[in-house]
Amino acid sequence: MPAKAKTAKSNAAKPKTGKPHARTRFNQAVVIFHGIGEQRPMETLRNFAEAILPDPKPGEEKYFSKPDPMSESFELRKLQNRSQPRTHLFEYYWAYKIEGTLLSDIWSWLKTLLLRWPQKVPKQLLLLWTISWLLILVIVAGACFGIWNNFADVTIKSPSFLISAISALILAGIQWFVIYYIGDAARYLSATTRNIKLRHEIRADGIKLLEKIQEEGKYDRVIFVGHSLGSVIAYDILRQVWEKYQEDYRLPQKSNQPALAEVEKIGEALKDNTNEYSLKDYMDAQVELWKELRALGLPWLVTDLVTIGSPLSHAAMLLAHDEDDLRARQRQRELPTSPPQFEIQKKRRVYSYDVWDKYGKKKDITLRALHDAGLFACTRWTNIYFPAYLNVFGDIVGGPLRKLFGPGILDIAVRSKKPIRDRTLPAHNSYWASETTLETSDPDELPYSLKTIIDVLDLKNKSYYMPTEKQSSTQT
Repeated sequence: MPAKAKTAKSNAAKPKTGKPHARTRFNQAVVIFHGIGEQRPMETLRNFAEAILPDPKPGEEKYFSKPDPMSESFELRKLQNRSQPRTHLFEYYWAYKIEGTLLSDIWSWLKTLLLRWPQKVPKQLLLLWTISWLLILVIVAGACFGIWNNFADVTIKSPSFLISAISALILAGIQWFVIYYIGDAARYLSATTRNIKLRHEIRADGIKLLEKIQEEGKYDRVIFVGHSLGSVIAYDILRQVWEKYQEDYRLPQKSNQPALAEVEKIGEALKDNTNEYSLKDYMDAQVELWKELRALGLPWLVTDLVTIGSPLSHAAMLLAHDEDDLRARQRQRELPTSPPQFEIQKKRRVYSYDVWDKYGKKKDITLRALHDAGLFACTRWTNIYFPAYLNVFGDIVGGPLRKLFGPGILDIAVRSKKPIRDRTLPAHNSYWASETTLETSDPDELPYSLKTIIDVLDLKNKSYYMPTEKQSSTQT
């Protein structure tokens, strides 16, 4: 039996999340989730704002720094652009919550990575895994040689000692690199007793931030941008908040919900790889469904999730035990995919189910709601990454996500005009540097990756805030 929708809220408690309508002033919020490391408050946000906002006129500032009413931290501010649509940029700052990492955390991570069969290692880390085990074998062999000879013939200059010492240093360097760049993610995603409070605090504060933005009543659209581990946290917060709002129609009307039917049709065609529809068709349909849901009063404002250098490319290790376990959790709707997981109703594969409530005097209204893992039916997901050549030279933290999270994700590989940096560790922190470029077949006509990020954010597009004629004509 279908579940009941939430009861409509009273006029006094109802936020200003009404039906979108044509007007001249719009407000949108961009929330940036910083990555790993010793991040300082506002550091990521200021660098990001400097990169994506247009240059001001001579004598003017690019943006204003205003009090952040959404945060409970006095360290944070919101940044506001100078043009329409009005854009407020927020930073979700979580770095201070991860502190006091112990050797036991490092050992737990090493066990997670090393003590598994090769087929269970994500392909991006397989070469490092192999090299690590070869180095371990060399170190063990050197130690065994010393024991066999009672260390009598082993000196600092002996080949066995030198080989073992160099191997140990290389192994330590590799493990430091992996722990530094992915270890925080492993700790955040590891539900050990010591990490439960940390995980709860990070999620709870992020959930509170998104709920405040949505219930404030002044924003028409929200975009989540997550870099590095911040992309995992952004994904986690979105799925938690969606579960609260997905049935909350506050302006219910009779509607045959054509945009919902279109998303379900195109999404399943993408999964079947029929070539009948393109990824662009699906992403366009997602926007139309978002508008349709907003016209029905759903408070969900998030149009886009943009992940940059995301360790979700290692989800089979970070979110699950292996890929089979990851797929099982996705089918069970614990981990949302794009398109969402389907269910069969009347021989159709759908992402929705019937909900009803009295909604005051409108007793004859029956609507369909997306299920609790259906947020990427109406929220687009774009993923940007530097490819790691040979799975080592480049950003091994990030990578493509479509194979793991669904064909509804737009994966964009990028590179820079500096090939050395492009294939080294700094690539992970260079995504909105002015030198980065979109990867194409013609290296002489490469547009900037920064331009790609700006295009994905689509901050100047006012069409998000007005219902289409198609929607208006189907609702009475």
